[in-house]
Amino acid sequence: MACGSTGPTQYQALQLTDQETASISSKPLYLQPMYRKLFEEGLRNEVLNRMEIGTAAFYRGDLDEARQSFDVALSRIETVYADNDNATKARSLWYEEGRKDFKGEPYERAMAYYYRGLIYLIDGEYDNARASFVGGLMQDAFAEEEQNRSDLAIMLYLAGYSAQKMGSNVLAEEAFDELRALRPEFPFPDPDSNVLVIAETGKAPRKLADGMGHYQLVFRPGKQFKEKQLVINAEGQALQPLPLESVYFQATSRGGRPVDAIVEGKASFANNSAEVGKTLGQLGVAANVYAPLAGGSTGQVGNTLALIGVASMALSQNVKPRADTRYWSNLPDMLHVDALQMPRGVGSVENWQAKYFDFDGNPVELASGVFHHYEDPNGNHIIWHSSQPRD
Repeated sequence: MACGSTGPTQYQALQLTDQETASISSKPLYLQPMYRKLFEEGLRNEVLNRMEIGTAAFYRGDLDEARQSFDVALSRIETVYADNDNATKARSLWYEEGRKDFKGEPYERAMAYYYRGLIYLIDGEYDNARASFVGGLMQDAFAEEEQNRSDLAIMLYLAGYSAQKMGSNVLAEEAFDELRALRPEFPFPDPDSNVLVIAETGKAPRKLADGMGHYQLVFRPGKQFKEKQLVINAEGQALQPLPLESVYFQATSRGGRPVDAIVEGKASFANNSAEVGKTLGQLGVAANVYAPLAGGSTGQVGNTLALIGVASMALSQNVKPRADTRYWSNLPDMLHVDALQMPRGVGSVENWQAKYFDFDGNPVELASGVFHHYEDPNGNHIIWHSSQPRD
């Protein structure tokens, strides 16, 4: 129940049932506070809490918990954000209801498909993995009721990689052709690659309330991290996964175009062109890697792209709520990827070490993060790394 007339809306915690209390006790200790929050906040925050539980479980290598939580989150998302007539009607009602229940911004919904797709890859279900990554592309293309082209390069890369593992060169080339338009100089995976390396660095973009009456939603970069690139020492072999996606850029754009404001479900785009070369181009990839998105022009993105005004959806005809600042807090800032052949097997990653660097290549003092190594039923390997805790 909402209370108070000023400041962010407060909601009373729901009383837990005996069944919910027992369910919390059955969960791993590291997840119990998150499950308690899930039950106390109910449907309004179920998708957000499921996203964060899934990420924490994935970070810990607890794939059963991650799989379950992302499946629930995606089932809720797809009731509203599928590409069909029923979902379109649901979205119309959704906006009239003022988005009371969290379903996330396009980049957040897309990232739920990203993690679920990675789990499908680990399970060796390449067709489902590809479908999940394509689903992420569709979510990225949704800009409320406007459709924009998707520019999530990581999804195209992983969709193409999954298609390769399915044995479908046609589907793989379709994905890579789209990827070439976004990242013309990025190396594509060889069909014979048997190791996929995914590295996540930095912290999630944040949402803050701003403007008169705090009706505007402002996107800011994550705080208290400096790492933007990395080198992995894999027992004497140096690996350098290249940065392919900026989650922060995805939060502050639609279809590659910087957003000035989103008003009543419609994006208003900035007049000035912008360049994301500061984010990716200086990290060992060509400086014009994002040039097709910026029309070949240059400008400053960095921390100054961020102000995105959002007029919150009306709870009634006469009342406008303050900005909804709920956000997926344990997402990364950057996604790095590499695909390679290691015919003798990968071996243990327990001794692998990552070293991190800032935009300019200066070392960042940060202890090596977590590595997880998975071998799917067909003998292909996935190495997942995170520079930051995500639980």
